[in-house]
Amino acid sequence: MNILLTGPTGFIGKRLVRKLASGGHSLFLLVRPASLARAKEMFSDITELTYIEGDIEETDVVKNIFTVSAYLDEIDAVVHMAAFYNLEASLSKSYINNVIGTQNVLHLLAKMKNVKHFHYFSTYAVNPIAQGAVNEDYLLQDDLPFNDEYSKTKNHAEHLVRKFQHPTMKTVIFRPGIVLGDSQTGEMEKADGPYYLFDFVLKFKKYEKFNSKLPFLPLPIKENSFLPVLPVDILTDWCSTIISTPPTAKLRCYHMVPQPAIKTKEFLEASLSLLGLPLKILPLSQTRLIAPFLPLLNIPKQAAFYMNQQTHFDRSHLQEDYPQLLSPHYQQYLPQLIEGYRRLRG
Repeated sequence: MNILLTGPTGFIGKRLVRKLASGGHSLFLLVRPASLARAKEMFSDITELTYIEGDIEETDVVKNIFTVSAYLDEIDAVVHMAAFYNLEASLSKSYINNVIGTQNVLHLLAKMKNVKHFHYFSTYAVNPIAQGAVNEDYLLQDDLPFNDEYSKTKNHAEHLVRKFQHPTMKTVIFRPGIVLGDSQTGEMEKADGPYYLFDFVLKFKKYEKFNSKLPFLPLPIKENSFLPVLPVDILTDWCSTIISTPPTAKLRCYHMVPQPAIKTKEFLEASLSLLGLPLKILPLSQTRLIAPFLPLLNIPKQAAFYMNQQTHFDRSHLQEDYPQLLSPHYQQYLPQLIEGYRRLRG
């Protein structure tokens, strides 16, 4: 299969490139001109790669469309991963990358005559304020209030993807949960999500005379909240499987989250123990009690919101179409994540 990928050098992208290449696919990587040398060095050991200079922020995504038009006619599938992820980012920065960028990729798709599948990387966060069970077909209206500009712009972009029509193409939407480090090596590039707590624990451990007397550790989480975390290598394996053997439906969406759901309190208590602070957590679920703790934990209020979600993200489509895609229990990979975090922090 001939596959064009955007965002191939990102945390998920660079792993997916290697996974798909090992499966015998011919890959075409859309890379910004300024990042071309870095990309070639990153993938110097992979022979079946073709580099296409371009930028999703530009209306004409491909820099020299006439020189690569023959390639575009050969593309079977497009995987759009490029996006801007920062929960504290401004609307303009998020909008340009996530909405305008996706719109530009859709314009490119319209010029591709033979493309059969479009695989779009969305996020579970497109439905941040939804309550109860959220199925994979549900998508909040984009004029509602959102917790942060990232989720708002990704929601808007997914609406664009769902509305897009192409005569030969079927669409697959991936909604990954919170992506953690590699389950085997612990490798991670950015410490956010649960890693904010890891930072706090290591600092807090220095005050041994104080913390050794604590019967519990009060944290700004809700008693029955869930944490849809998934190691990056598991996510990559799942996406590679789906891209290589895509569903037959015209449009299909998948929640890429663990099953069964992971309780935030249990995950964090296990993390505390591995970090050398084996305390039970006392959930502080009331907003007025949570707020003063956030600066102490160095947790952005936007991230704290996602650690307190009680929403259940249903994955019926994923289980129906790909029952073999199973997530390991978090206790199997948590020690590796902790070690990877320690290396990241030096």
